[in-house]
Amino acid sequence: MNPVTRLIMERPCTLSWQTGPLRAPGPGEVLVRTLLSAVSVASELSLVVGNTPTGFPRQLGYQTLGRTVDGRRFVHTAGHVSAAVLGERDLIPVPDHVPDGVALAVVLGEETHKGIRKLAPQPGERMLIAGAGLLGLLTLFNLTRRGVQGVTAIEPQPERRALAELFGAQTVAAPGELTDESFDLGFECSAAPAGFTELLGRLRHGGRACVLSDGNWGTLSLPPAFHTRELSVVASSDGENYQSYARWLWTHADPLLGRLFEVRVSAEQLPDALTKLQTWPRPVSLVAEWQH
Repeated sequence: MNPVTRLIMERPCTLSWQTGPLRAPGPGEVLVRTLLSAVSVASELSLVVGNTPTGFPRQLGYQTLGRTVDGRRFVHTAGHVSAAVLGERDLIPVPDHVPDGVALAVVLGEETHKGIRKLAPQPGERMLIAGAGLLGLLTLFNLTRRGVQGVTAIEPQPERRALAELFGAQTVAAPGELTDESFDLGFECSAAPAGFTELLGRLRHGGRACVLSDGNWGTLSLPPAFHTRELSVVASSDGENYQSYARWLWTHADPLLGRLFEVRVSAEQLPDALTKLQTWPRPVSLVAEWQH
């Protein structure tokens, strides 16, 4: 059995490759060799630079696309690893018509949709998204592809504002440009204290917000609007049913989703690429390509 290679963080800002044996699959398990592994830029970079407390050594990654010996493709959450032996129940099968880049959207796609489900949008409600990175654009995709109209996004980077328009936002503004304060629902995807403050400040009395970003780039403090407007704020993290979301996504496999995962490096370049992400501008995502 060939050895397996995985990306390990030994301590903040110190990444290395760890090689070890790969066990043979047991009953109900399959060997999946990695094709692509995507970086969740804000979350993983927060770990790398030490913003997020963690133990060491720490394996990175959780958006992975692989192929079995018989040619089937699966999405899983084993991370930046050359291969993995996984239970078939932990694998999300990818149909032949779905491009690799679109398939990578299934993990965070479900996690953002879980946040939408928590707020339970009602017909006619107006929605605001703070941040048009990977989380924000997938939130926008989930809303617009389910028929929600009139979604507004706030984003500082011009390139991401352009992507938000492509993904279906009716209005896209830079921070501070909006004057409207009558949104019903808000989605915090910026991981920035200023973005969170502006989001809550744009909600109407009794408005509802969901925090999808992890807040590891600064404390997300509640502004005065939270109290004066009697807002409700909930958090959403891991998804509930990736298989169910995948079945929906495969019928809405818009090639536009591939734009989120088009910045590629070889797996060997991944440690250096993660380190370079500490400087702006950052891509929406970064994908490592694995060769076998």
